[in-house]
Amino acid sequence: MDYSGQILLKEETLKRALSPLSIPLLPTVRSPETGFRNKAKIVVTGTSEKPVLGLIEKEILDCPVHDPVINEILHDLIPFIRTAKLVPYQIKEKKGELKGIIIFHGDESYVRFVLRSKEGLDRIRKNLPSLLSMHPEIKSVSVNIQPIHQAILEGEEEILLGPENFIQQNYDQFKLKLRPQGFVQTNQKVAIKLYSTAAEWVKEKNISQFLELFSGQGAFSFHAAEFVKAAVGIEVNAEAVKTASDTAQSLGMKHLSFLHLAAENSQEIIANKKPNLILVNPPRRGLAETLQILTKALPEYIIYSSCSVESLGKDLKLLSPFYATEKVQIFDMFPHTEHFETLVLLKRLSSIEA
Repeated sequence: MDYSGQILLKEETLKRALSPLSIPLLPTVRSPETGFRNKAKIVVTGTSEKPVLGLIEKEILDCPVHDPVINEILHDLIPFIRTAKLVPYQIKEKKGELKGIIIFHGDESYVRFVLRSKEGLDRIRKNLPSLLSMHPEIKSVSVNIQPIHQAILEGEEEILLGPENFIQQNYDQFKLKLRPQGFVQTNQKVAIKLYSTAAEWVKEKNISQFLELFSGQGAFSFHAAEFVKAAVGIEVNAEAVKTASDTAQSLGMKHLSFLHLAAENSQEIIANKKPNLILVNPPRRGLAETLQILTKALPEYIIYSSCSVESLGKDLKLLSPFYATEKVQIFDMFPHTEHFETLVLLKRLSSIEA
């Protein structure tokens, strides 16, 4: 399907999901058609002498949707695996060590090796200088330990090998720190437009107290920070909270803070902060039990960023007795797939008292 056809299909999908709300869509923010994906999750099979990087027994070294730098790194990882004697994991035999590789490239790159155990750790560390000399854009390398024989991409233990424990990514007027295990959007060009659009909507509403649920490493909060008097991000991932807090300190944003807390346990914080606007960026399942917190707090505005049209449609219908939908816009974060990101602005109904 050509790209314009993809966009039309996604717009029709969203309209059906939001029916009977009948909200006109703002023009879709489009993506480049190739070279847009900043993150690659690669399975490693084959042997240490002839590793196969891509899918299971299917080599993909020059994927057209990857940032070209990712493809360059993938090519050079083949001799690295061979020299470091990393044995790819054999699924049927349940033997071997190297299960996968995760690469991110924006302004800087990180590489993560997913291993079954620490057996190959020293050999990766020993051969790392040669990889870094070929790719000075790689600022962070780590090993993730995933010992379970299941289709689970990564485990909880992350061993940082340097040179840094994070990379820095430019977002318009500032840089954010990104840690290897933190969530990051896979299409940075569209993501920046998503964050800046949400910030413009915040600016238009003259918000004093801003709060973000599921804040991750803080991208929405940082973009909105200059337009509010105080902002709080709430996130369950402790590493993401630490990264966001460090970034806020380095940027001198004293009015912006991040708390390590599950969104469903944020009632007390919201009651104390009394935000005019709450921005939510939930996982694919949607708001779930957090929706009850919103309908109890009833902030004047809600901005909802969603990667799942199904859960978004369900949540908006549950919010419709309390909120009117003012704006809806698609951000095509995932070209050539059925998925897309949607940004929605909700305003509390005048008949509802907070």
